[in-house]
Amino acid sequence: MDRNRRMRVPSRDQIAGTVPASDGIGHKGEDSLAGVRVIVAPLCGVTDSVFRKICLDRGADLAVTEMISSEGLVRNSSHVRSVRHLNMSDGPLSLQIFGADAEVMGEAAAILSELNPRYIDMNFGCPVRKIVNKNGGSAILKDTKHLARICECVVEKSKVPVSAKIRAGWDKATEENVSDLARVIEDTGVSMITVHARTKAQAFKGKANWLLVKAMKDAVSIPVVGNGDVIDAESYFRMREETGCDAVMIGRAAIGNPWVFKEVAAAIEGREYVPPSPRERVGALLEHVRLAVMYYGEYLGVISTRRMMSAYLKRFRNAREIRSKLMACDEFAALEDLMHGYLAEIEKFDDNVEGRAA
Repeated sequence: MDRNRRMRVPSRDQIAGTVPASDGIGHKGEDSLAGVRVIVAPLCGVTDSVFRKICLDRGADLAVTEMISSEGLVRNSSHVRSVRHLNMSDGPLSLQIFGADAEVMGEAAAILSELNPRYIDMNFGCPVRKIVNKNGGSAILKDTKHLARICECVVEKSKVPVSAKIRAGWDKATEENVSDLARVIEDTGVSMITVHARTKAQAFKGKANWLLVKAMKDAVSIPVVGNGDVIDAESYFRMREETGCDAVMIGRAAIGNPWVFKEVAAAIEGREYVPPSPRERVGALLEHVRLAVMYYGEYLGVISTRRMMSAYLKRFRNAREIRSKLMACDEFAALEDLMHGYLAEIEKFDDNVEGRAA
């Protein structure tokens, strides 16, 4: 069986044919966050081009890509997976880069800013060991001089606004330390800061401390985006009210539930939010896999979305049995037949329940 092996294509070649975005800001201005209320967070291994499109089509105002290796991009490596299938027309995008070398980060920003994204975003928050051990991600927060140098190089080289995503600190975050970090970043000319209100040591555990988002917002004049523990419209409004942040970023809560962005948008605009029906949920699951198949080939497209399929199914009745069957599928047609049959059973059951109630 053809397993659709990925071709090793140099990173520059992967983006060479990418048409620049027509909706980018195009300059470094104070209004770089205008019209943006809720953002898709960058999640490694999750927010690929398929996931971003799914979320943007369901109400997200902006999506941030997975981390793009500045070293890999500048060296034109074939291993920079996160630039594959980069389509700037999918919706407003922010292109996130990571690395520890200031000059290389600047060169990567120069390359990617030619695509006219809404932002070039710098990752200073990743807690993953393999990134931190190379002095990237949240490790940079331990050295504010180095942090400032990276920001300066990226701002100098980028043709579009620059943003930074940080953790609240390395281990024991305080409002004073977060404020100091924010001022260092602002002074370099960065246009916007996102803070995940957990420390590197916390990773994704424990409760996000929104007081740290407020401290950062109070410390700087540039826009601040809050991130951490926002899962629905109610928590969106609580974060905005408690912190004063300019926008909110949602990550894990959108896995299997991209409609969270529609829910937030409806609440902001004073409209009633109607949760998706089983048919809409099945449709989104199949759309997700179909796009993955189109981008990655059938075998890789199906097996690489198994985690997503499980997430969509969390909201289905009696999902365990169908989930095990889906995990055994490696062809889209079989998966599609399975889900259509399952949907017919659900709708028949719901009709019977409504009939008995009437």
